[in-house]
Amino acid sequence: MDIAMQAKAGVRLFDLRIAAKRHSDGSASLVGYHGSTFSDKTKTLTSKISGQTHSLETSKRIMGEYGLKLSDMLRDARRFVETTGEFLIFKFDKCSNYKLIAEYCINILEDNIFKASDGQEFAKLQLSDLSKKVVCVFNDKALAEASPYTHRDGILGFRSLRGEKNSVGQYDANYTGLQYYGKGGTKAWKIWKSNEKKIQENESTQRKMLLAMARQADDWAGDVLGMMYWTSTGSVTSIADRNKEMWGTTGVRRMHELWYEGLEASISTQMERDRIRALEFGGVRRVKAYFPNIIMIDFADAGKCESIIELNTVVDYRLAKAYDKYVSGKPNRSFF
Repeated sequence: MDIAMQAKAGVRLFDLRIAAKRHSDGSASLVGYHGSTFSDKTKTLTSKISGQTHSLETSKRIMGEYGLKLSDMLRDARRFVETTGEFLIFKFDKCSNYKLIAEYCINILEDNIFKASDGQEFAKLQLSDLSKKVVCVFNDKALAEASPYTHRDGILGFRSLRGEKNSVGQYDANYTGLQYYGKGGTKAWKIWKSNEKKIQENESTQRKMLLAMARQADDWAGDVLGMMYWTSTGSVTSIADRNKEMWGTTGVRRMHELWYEGLEASISTQMERDRIRALEFGGVRRVKAYFPNIIMIDFADAGKCESIIELNTVVDYRLAKAYDKYVSGKPNRSFF
């Protein structure tokens, strides 16, 4: 499935790794990849997209596989947001040639790239603020390489708040970009593990992280975007086979239980601290709690996306119900 088909199925965030693939005629293309690339040459080439000349770090060898051209991904994304009024997030990490990637985003997306104002708090944006926009976020450490382009041009940063042993870093309300908490939970080199053991390994890691973040009692805890991985990396056995198990009836139930466990812990924390606050955002009362807003998956289809979207919908209802029980003077911690 290309970007357009995945977006139509319900995917809204794409975790992209981009490299410059060198061709036999001396040209190069920015393409997606999965695995590990090996830089073999540095070539001075002029971009057909931006017209700028760059010294490119190119690769011809890869341990893994190359994918679609970045230009095609961006054109797909632009058409999708224009025709649907939706939004997409392109998250660039483990890439090479970040400045050229930024130029591709700016030149191809044009008016459909999301440009942030100075100090604009990403977590407080409404869906209407992102309508018809593609949000391009770069690894925080790569922003210097993308210079002189900044959030004003549509090149935002992203940063993980996960610290050592799943500790939680400090949220920065003045950071212009995506701040999230989460990480994949399996190690590729543990090749002897069965599919079930891999799934259990991921589930255990995700639970520890969810509960660590959910138990944060700070005012900003509900503003952090939660990211839960329902994936299981491995370097030998089939990812597709493990994916079938993770998305079978039992696997989906386990994912839902994990989701609710994290949400319940967050609600409990907030109730014990200040009985779940109703904050004012544009005149709309809003109950704040932390939960996994984003679930990372290996293979996209409409059924998986629908399951994830439904969780977000149910969360809104359960948060409202929990708050109603509080304001009625009958607090009850059995919300589920």
